[in-house]
Amino acid sequence: MRRVRSTLKEGGFPIIVVAGVNLFLVLCVCVLLSNHLMPRFGFTVQPQETHFAIESYNRDLTHIVSVAPGAEPRLYVGSELVRGGLPGFEQQLKSWSVPNPSRVSVILVLDKAVPAGVVHRLTDMVLSHGYTCSYAGVPALE
Repeated sequence: MRRVRSTLKEGGFPIIVVAGVNLFLVLCVCVLLSNHLMPRFGFTVQPQETHFAIESYNRDLTHIVSVAPGAEPRLYVGSELVRGGLPGFEQQLKSWSVPNPSRVSVILVLDKAVPAGVVHRLTDMVLSHGYTCSYAGVPALE
């Protein structure tokens, strides 16, 4: 009978360390994926905080306008993007032909980063067409 000897050096410890480091990296990637820390497309609207509670509203006579910040702010009426920025929103307001415009309410959902000048301009546009204007906010957490 012939005896076989191993030609490998007795250095199995570095292999175990490398396997442990790889396992640690895999676990880190799994944690990052489960915590949604990966880059995503789109944007998140962070509304202003308020201590007032919004009541229910008549959906037939109410339009919700979401405004996202930027060099040219993006406006969404409902879930539809308004093409053309502020001039396009002006055209959108003109297209809402109703017999009594004072009964139509426009709720502005504004991101915290939207400049005050844009907010005032949008409010003036809404009010100049005879509609009522409101701002939506989230309750302030104290």
